[in-house]
Amino acid sequence: MKLKLRGTLDRFSAPTTLRGESPFLGATVQVWDRAIVGNMEQTLLGIKERAQRGPQRDISTATTSDVASYASRQLSRTK
Repeated sequence: MKLKLRGTLDRFSAPTTLRGESPFLGATVQVWDRAIVGNMEQTLLGIKERAQRGPQRDISTATTSDVASYASRQLSRTK
């Protein structure tokens, strides 16, 4: 038995790009983007800046041996 298609699959041939003002499920695309993603880019930049300003890790005083400490110790010995 052969499957019968009711139409063509042209709707999947090229993706559609939605603009911020485009309506989508009762709201605009921009509203959905803010609801799902929020202010993620600025939040990640803030986290990166705080991590760079914070205390740096010293492997010689590390009390636990994790993978990063081990790899760092091995790399420091090869120099």
